[in-house]
Amino acid sequence: MLTTLSARETNLLLAIMQDMIAVQDADELRNRIGEPLLDLLEADYFASYVWSRSDGDTSGVFLNMDASNLAAYEDHFQYCDPITPRLRLCGRATHVDQVMSRDEFLRTEFYNDFLARDGLHHGMNFHAFAGSGHLGDLRIWRGRKRDTFQQRDLGLLNAIGIAFGKALENLKEVEEKLDRADPGRRLENWTVRHGLTAREQDVLRLLCEGLRDRDIAATLGVSSTTVRSHVKAIFQKSGTTSRAALIASINGQMRMQ
Repeated sequence: MLTTLSARETNLLLAIMQDMIAVQDADELRNRIGEPLLDLLEADYFASYVWSRSDGDTSGVFLNMDASNLAAYEDHFQYCDPITPRLRLCGRATHVDQVMSRDEFLRTEFYNDFLARDGLHHGMNFHAFAGSGHLGDLRIWRGRKRDTFQQRDLGLLNAIGIAFGKALENLKEVEEKLDRADPGRRLENWTVRHGLTAREQDVLRLLCEGLRDRDIAATLGVSSTTVRSHVKAIFQKSGTTSRAALIASINGQMRMQ
């Protein structure tokens, strides 16, 4: 149970909750609430990712952390991260010390070669899910010179995290309704989500129109071999293995996590 909030804390919490209602884009929401969260929780560092089984942690937003160090996280350190997979399973706001002893944590490569480079020392996370799908997380950290987070801080983050998860779930539902109503929008969002190049998008659009490789090649002024190379790249990026599965994925008939 949360203790009484000060006037400053109440105003910050209200501002965060208002953003949950007013902001109509998931990435913008994660960006907007970072600063007031740090202020409310008297913390120094904020990060938020969306996780999938196939791609790992992606769509990162962060505050007060070095961009090159975050790139190293996405390229390497997330795959030797000893705490986040455990925190992801907790179902509520959780302190790092609750999933790994402090002594063990401070000996890890993840702490010494990644977190400590930016000064992150005391951490807590909240991970939001809808069904089995990860919607996004809130990762809050303090530096070494600050005290560690207390139960009160966890209570605040948990209350905010529950509202955050609901907001993201609502935004996802709206997005899916718009996608179903507009096939062109659905295809565009799918290509962005899977990081397709401009030419791969051209190939995919024509493929979805039912054109064969030679017709796609003629339309784009390239060889059939080039078209097949682009299709192979689309398979690899999307995790599909056939054209039928690819179309099903775009139409939302196959959910990939």
